[in-house]
This record gives sequence, C-alpha cells and structure tokens, in this order.
Amino acid sequence: MADLKRILTTSSVAAAGAGFAFATMSIIADVQVADLVLGNTGWIAVVVAAIFCILASWCFGELSGMFPTSAGVRVYIQQAFNEKMAIPLSAAYIFTVVAASGAEAYVFGSVFVALIPGGPSIWFYVILGFAIAGALNYFGIEIASGVQNLMAMIMFFFLVTVSLVALFKFGVRFENWYNPIGNGAGAEGFITAIALSVFLFAGFEWVTALSEETREQSVISRGMIGSILILCVVYALLNAALVSAVPKDVLMGRVVWTDGLNYGARPHVVFIKIVFGSYELLGLICVGILSFLASMTSFNAGILTTSRFLYAMSRDKTMPRYLSKIHMEYFTPYAAIITLCAVALVSAILLTLLGGFDSFTYAVAGAEIMMYVLAALSVIKLRSKMKTRERPFRIPLYPLTAIFTAIFFSLLFVMVFADQKVEVQAGFVIFISIIAVMVLHTIFVIPWLRRK
Repeated sequence: MADLKRILTTSSVAAAGAGFAFATMSIIADVQVADLVLGNTGWIAVVVAAIFCILASWCFGELSGMFPTSAGVRVYIQQAFNEKMAIPLSAAYIFTVVAASGAEAYVFGSVFVALIPGGPSIWFYVILGFAIAGALNYFGIEIASGVQNLMAMIMFFFLVTVSLVALFKFGVRFENWYNPIGNGAGAEGFITAIALSVFLFAGFEWVTALSEETREQSVISRGMIGSILILCVVYALLNAALVSAVPKDVLMGRVVWTDGLNYGARPHVVFIKIVFGSYELLGLICVGILSFLASMTSFNAGILTTSRFLYAMSRDKTMPRYLSKIHMEYFTPYAAIITLCAVALVSAILLTLLGGFDSFTYAVAGAEIMMYVLAALSVIKLRSKMKTRERPFRIPLYPLTAIFTAIFFSLLFVMVFADQKVEVQAGFVIFISIIAVMVLHTIFVIPWLRRK
C-alpha cells in the first residue's frame, strides 16, 4: 500500500490549523461572544481563550511527539486509557466538526443567494463549495496545502485590515472596552464568552493528524501555536470592530437594518457594507470574496486534516476498509476525502430542512473543549504509565499546566451547556447524539469489521 508524503512545513501546518476557524460561522460566533459581555470587551474573552488554547496545544504537542500518527487523538486516548473509550469519543469529536461544515455551507450558500437575487439556488453554492475543496484535496497534498497557505494569508490580511479601518472610521462605540464584569454584570456572561471563544480556535489541534506528512515532528507543536496566535489577532480585532461599526442587536438579528434586511445569519455582510459606506459595489464584491475565501479555507482545512484521521481509523480496522485507500498517483486518502464531503453535504441538507445553524457553534465548542480535557488527562496518565517513552516535546511547568488545563476546560464544558437557551441545548443534543451513534458503532460495527 502507498504511504502519505512527508512534505509539510511549519507554515503549512499553521495555515491548516487556523483554516477551519477562518469561516463565516466563526464570524457569527465572534458576534455571539460580543453579545455576551458588556460594551466592547468581547476581545478580552478571545485573548483569554487563546491563552488557554496554547496550554492545550502544549498537551497535544507532547502527545503527537510520542505518537506521530494520523490516528492522532484516538491513539492518545487509547494509550492513556483504553480503546473502548478512545474510539467513540475521538470519532464523535471528528464527526461533530464535520457536521458543522454543513452549517458553514448553509451560511456560505445563503450569503450568495442574498448577493445574487434570482441566481442559482443555495444548493448550487453548497455543492460547488464541497466540490472545490474535495478536488483540491483529491489531487495531492501539495495543491491542498499550497492553496491553504495562500487563502489563510489573504484571510488574515483582509480581516485585520478591514477591522483596523472600521476602528479608525467609527472609533470604539462603547466607553467600556476593558472591564467585562463591571457595572454589576457579574462573571457568568464573561465565562460563557470565553467558553464560546474556544470555537474561534476550533481545529488548531487537528494538525496532529498530519504527523505522517510533516518533514519533522517539531513542526506540529510550532504550527499549533502559530495558528492560535494568528486567530487571536484576527478575532480579537474583528470583535472590537464589529460592535463598533454595527449595533449588537443588528448583528445578532434581533433588529433589522435600515435596508429592511435581517443579517443574523450573515453579520459580516452588513459590517462590510457599513465600513465601505458609499462604495457599496466594492463592498459587495468584498463580501463575496470574503465569504468564498472563508468557507473555502474552512472546507479545505477540515477535509485536509479529518480525512487523515478517517484514513488511519480504517487502516486500524475501526472504520470500513475502503476508507484506507490511497491514490497511487497523488498519494491522498481519496476514499476518505469523498466520504467526508458526502457526510458534510448530508449535514447541510438536514440543517436546511430543520434550521438552527447556531446550535452547531455550541456542539463544536463542546467537542473541542472535551478533547482538550482528554488531552491534558492523557498527558498526566502517560507520564506515569510510560515514563521512559521518548518525548520530543515536553509541556513546560509540568504537572501544574496539565492539571490546570484539565480543570479549567472541565469547568468551561459545564459552563457551555449550563445556559438554557434553545440553541445551546440543541447543540448539546447534537453532540450527545453523535457520541451515542459512535458508541453503537464501537459495540456492534467494529467487531464485525475486525472479523472480516
């Protein structure tokens, strides 16, 4: 059987790690973060979340150095605990995020339907998006990673530039830009905002699944930190700029804008329109480019990383055998790539029929936080279980950082789903349902696969 190519560099890994979060869904999540806190203080929640995500990245860095495999998180949990725990949780984590790609596709399509009245239906744009991302990944990791580097760089400079322009043009809308718990607001909203801000960094740890395609193992740990820092700069600035340019009620869709439209599902559209002002045509062109790049960057990064995880699970006989097929010319896991595109498309169909794309934000945040807790616990467990195992990267200030990471994200998980809002509880149901499906897969399907 052909093997994967080892060609990825630190910049490629950082671009892939930041890629999924460069999505229109992340802009919606950034708006939700701003709405949870006072004034212009949402950026603080983003920065705090980034700091804790760096702690989590240290855990993943140590684990990926110990086990440089495309199976990533499944192997970490299995080595620390057991296979019956590892398979359903790691697979549920991956499929929760893949399902969220359906929500991203829904937003992507709805933007272009609004921009081009009388044009193709939303399904044209959804299928087009997945087809482009699937093709990029099918025809070789050099193409997929090269395009990812370019798109991530353009997204970074565009979002930073438009945010700075908005802040220069409108100033800071609120006097309070430094105290998220002042004026009797309490800490609950701020803590929830930090928890939701984790979604803005979703996917930085997926790059551990690229361990079999990097030139050297240290690339993974450096790339994760690089992606977190990139996302922190972008979304902290954007958070402050969004609420400075546009009223929160308009961004959240509680109130229509002066043009009579509701922008709750596409807050970046009204933001760009307001920032560009009289240059409306240029603004609309930028909205289209931003929406396209945001979704393509997210789709491409998601398929690039999760396809390797699915490929590894199939290779280990925990997923159907055909998913481990490698293209003999392009050296890509083409069967896993095609399957993931199909799953994401089904997710988009269900979302369109049932509604409620906001719920996926909370489902993904919950899945990410759960995995950060498990990574920290795995590091602690393996430090005593495999004392002599080589560790190219070691967590600084162990065991304090690992223990603190596990406790902090455990509390944050509770905070995410403590809210009784419909979209939050729906997100929890989505998350638990996917875990339940993967538990059934572990009990009934995997034994059958291994007997074949």
